Amino acid sequence: MRRGVAPLWLRRAITLGHRLFETVATLAFGVMALLFAYTIIMRYGVGTPSRWSDELIVILFLWVVFGASALVVPVREHIAVGLVVDNLSPRLGRWLVALGGITAGLILLAALPVTLDYIGFLWRERTPAMRWPLSRVYLIFGLFQGMMGLRLILEALLPFVQPDPSQSSDPSQSTERPT
Repeated sequence: MRRGVAPLWLRRAITLGHRLFETVATLAFGVMALLFAYTIIMRYGVGTPSRWSDELIVILFLWVVFGASALVVPVREHIAVGLVVDNLSPRLGRWLVALGGITAGLILLAALPVTLDYIGFLWRERTPAMRWPLSRVYLIFGLFQGMMGLRLILEALLPFVQPDPSQSSDPSQSTERPT
């Protein structure tokens, strides 16, 4: 396999997944807005609060926030403390960030079986209004943990696997204008 081929198809797959979940999250926010309106109308207009809509709003919110964090929000936009990395040379900083990403990703993936086991245990408990098994409601935590673990590892490794186009020795690949 040529160098740089796998990261290209991998980046395309990640981009497709990113766009797909971004669309799903946008639609879910639209549904949440409609459910809020329905809840307000039922509570203050009709005088009968709707428990199921409140519950569904919370569940959708959990799924959107954790799903978007795992699939849409770029890793570099997550909370990070750059006190050490900012004071290092760029090369050493990249290595330290990669080491941190790989370590965090491996910890998340190593703990994933325990998380999934607990989520599976929750099938006995149900939501109060809609009576959904809590294992389905909280499955997003396991998905988040697994996807973030994979993303952290991939984001850490991709710069070392894929050649940087700005440092290409091929003049036809250069992004600079000739003078």
